[in-house]
Amino acid sequence: MPLEDFLPVWDFGERHQTTVLARPEVVFHCLLAMDLRRSPLVGALYFLRELPLRLKHADWRGPGLGKSLEDMLKAGFIQLERREGRELVLGLVGRPWGLTPELIHLPASEFTSFDRPGTVKVAANFLVEPLTGGVCRLSTETRVQCRGPDARRLFRRYWTVIRPGSGLIRREMLRLVRREAQRVGA
Repeated sequence: MPLEDFLPVWDFGERHQTTVLARPEVVFHCLLAMDLRRSPLVGALYFLRELPLRLKHADWRGPGLGKSLEDMLKAGFIQLERREGRELVLGLVGRPWGLTPELIHLPASEFTSFDRPGTVKVAANFLVEPLTGGVCRLSTETRVQCRGPDARRLFRRYWTVIRPGSGLIRREMLRLVRREAQRVGA
């Protein structure tokens, strides 16, 4: 599994999954086309997360923290690997815990060797696994590796606050993809 290749050891993580009555290629296509703006829940959570940026910069019109795959890549996520119809692996490096996240933009080829103290490396995947009877399992796993004790301490505080919302967003992502894939595949 490619996620293992990018972040085999981690300090914090979460995993969520759902089943989808659709072909794997349909599920993967819907994943890539996912638009979180369709979810009032995610909109409210992102608004709260982006509020410090909006207050600090009255004219802030950034790409957001990830309302679509394109937005996520503009905001600093890195596409580490894409196995068409099967898996998408994204990465992120920096210091996400401040009022304004400090993200470090780097090429995918530098992700595994990145080792700056005081930062974290995040790897997350979306995996589509065919089951029997035209059903797929769609899962997402997020792993966070802290680069040093200071990063671990700061991220632990941050994770305590954001983990419930993070889990809600990931479950909502899976729900939106499942709903769209089952609508399209029907």
